[in-house]
Amino acid sequence: MTNRDILNRLGLARFPFGTDPGAVFYAGPQHREAAGFLESALQSVDLLVVLTGEQGAGKQTTLDFTLRQSLPGALVAPLGSLPTGPDDFFAGLLAGFGFDGLNASRDEMRGLIEVFLGQQLQKNTTTIIVAEVPSTVSGAVIKELGWLSLLNSVRHGRLKLVLLGGDGVERQLAAPRMHALRQMIRWQHRLEALGIAETRDYLEFHAEAAGSDRPDKLFSPEASARIHELSGGLPGRIDQVAARALNIALEANEDTVGGHCVRPPEDGDTAKDAPPPRRVAALDILLDGQPTARISLNASRLLIGRHPWNDVRLDHDSVSRHHAMLVREGGRWTVVDLNSTNGIRVNDHVVRQRRLNHGDVVQVGQFRLVLGEGIAPTRSLEAVEDDVSATTILPG
Repeated sequence: MTNRDILNRLGLARFPFGTDPGAVFYAGPQHREAAGFLESALQSVDLLVVLTGEQGAGKQTTLDFTLRQSLPGALVAPLGSLPTGPDDFFAGLLAGFGFDGLNASRDEMRGLIEVFLGQQLQKNTTTIIVAEVPSTVSGAVIKELGWLSLLNSVRHGRLKLVLLGGDGVERQLAAPRMHALRQMIRWQHRLEALGIAETRDYLEFHAEAAGSDRPDKLFSPEASARIHELSGGLPGRIDQVAARALNIALEANEDTVGGHCVRPPEDGDTAKDAPPPRRVAALDILLDGQPTARISLNASRLLIGRHPWNDVRLDHDSVSRHHAMLVREGGRWTVVDLNSTNGIRVNDHVVRQRRLNHGDVVQVGQFRLVLGEGIAPTRSLEAVEDDVSATTILPG
């Protein structure tokens, strides 16, 4: 039986994993939000845009999708890792613009960059420079970024430097020596790993995109959970683990990928060094001391209040229409009072805004919201895995 015969037996027009990652784009909550962030940032008049996330989270894929959708005519100049010296930085920019092998002074390179970007501006062409952030950004390069930010192309929104990086970028930007760089960054977003429900949806999406007429049946629930465990919810690793599992199922002449087909990456696979699964934050909601629900915090911003339009609706007279907001920044959650009538308390202290730690208790009207980690809901809690916008908490 040929590979085509095997794929036909599974109802697949092509293999769903390991193909061009740009061929299809999974627009789940995490990536849809990141794409929306990038679209807004790329339309701004700011130079720097920062997108962080673990390796395999899909930063480059999301950026490529956003550019195809929002700026199809843009000139994209890949810089690789952001150089540590000004001369290498300018030479890298010019190479990205198509000027290779130049032997020029720093001032000459500045002048050529300014002329080239001026020509792009006259053609109404947006120039996107894409760079990976190294472990250290030198003060000399930060100074040249300041020079770039003053060019006419930036003031007209036609020049962007998109910085992609992992957890180290967030720690690096928090250092006092990075103050000048932080002052230039107004657009920063973190692309989180997928939760279990999103991983299952991701697998179904790729199965459907590959032609499956039963995308929800190709991977068993046990297989989906095991893939999430081994991949940490990182799409790049999900592709690798799921592809191997599907191949094992095909070799065994099975029509469904079961949990027994999902195995750790083989030796030599770059995925073997990936971090363990990220512990996803969760919010336990209690009313009059009784557990009501547990919500996985898989978005970067949640509105809480009595009005149906809130992400989490607390339907009680003690709660204002738009009472509070939870915001995730740099991997930490902050609660903000939205001028509510009864205010909010954190650990019995009245606050307007407070960064939260795991175990903190936020009082919203008669409800107590406890920030924890959503590894597994307790039996007395309702697990809400899907879109939190559908979550309504009613008084018992």
